[in-house]
Amino acid sequence: MSAKLAAYEHVPPGFEMAIEGGETRTRGLWWNVVLTDDPEAWDGEIRLINEMQRGLGGLTLDQRLIRAQMAELCRLHPLFPRSVDILCEEIGTGRFSRPVKMGCEGRGLLDALGYHDPQSLREQRRARFEDYCRALRMWLDQGRPETPTESKVFGFLGPSASSKEALAEEVVSAIESGEPLTPALRELVEAECREAYGGSIFDVRARLFTCFSCEEGCPRGASAPNCPCCDSMFLDAGLLCARRFDDGGSAIDEFRRFTEENVLAYATAINSWLREEPADPVTSLIKSRYITEGRALEIPKGVHDSLGVKDEAKAWLAACLLKTVKDNQRWHGRAELIDDLPDAASWFREML
Repeated sequence: MSAKLAAYEHVPPGFEMAIEGGETRTRGLWWNVVLTDDPEAWDGEIRLINEMQRGLGGLTLDQRLIRAQMAELCRLHPLFPRSVDILCEEIGTGRFSRPVKMGCEGRGLLDALGYHDPQSLREQRRARFEDYCRALRMWLDQGRPETPTESKVFGFLGPSASSKEALAEEVVSAIESGEPLTPALRELVEAECREAYGGSIFDVRARLFTCFSCEEGCPRGASAPNCPCCDSMFLDAGLLCARRFDDGGSAIDEFRRFTEENVLAYATAINSWLREEPADPVTSLIKSRYITEGRALEIPKGVHDSLGVKDEAKAWLAACLLKTVKDNQRWHGRAELIDDLPDAASWFREML
């Protein structure tokens, strides 16, 4: 590894630091909801969680790495919301056992520590596309969505139609061939975007995802995506464009809805665990388009079962996760579903 974590006693609460080339460098914060290192700019919730950290006395290496992985979390990344499930599992066991890439945030701490090597990233990319393949096959067979990826694919494509079926079959064929974004498939997805929006897939992707790192990693005219999640973003854009939205909706609104429903569902579940209360299924709070009745019950049960029996260290990490899930990328300045349901994060209000 080219870097290693600094001794914990030298790291201020709220930060994580690494030693690289004999120098100690600030590599990241435990959150990615504000873009500042200035403690004066942190809100009361961040200060509360940092006080919880001080009360722990010290952190294990696993806890520090879990927190570092949490700082990568991006709601635009194709692993979301499975990324939240993984973090809950790790918090519950206290073991950093699945160093998967969750986004381009976190200031590259785990990259510097050597956890995201090219081989592991290729394997994760392959697993994501196999997940898409299963979801597309289920959509073609007119099954019932059960997983987050299946719900996303079903919602993005909408009702079956011959043109959508052709795209779905092309994508499945490409994934099974081992080359999910072959030039032929890239041209097919580009054509869907031009027909739906009159612009290139770069224009559509930029409107949908506004991802800072991927904007640099996927320059206009590039023959293939360069960043880890960009190829999945292209595929999501293509599926949304194939739907056409003749009902008056839009690809942008649909992608936001998928993201915001999952944010609300997981925030509610983590919040209820912190309060040691049963979680209300998200379908009792909103009219859901992407979370089925079954998923609405499975999410809180899965979160509670993964986190397990509450203790101070778990409560601190779960509070970090609740803050990250509910406020991640809020600098875009858009109102979201969770804004209308403040009880989804009521634990913070009660603790402040």
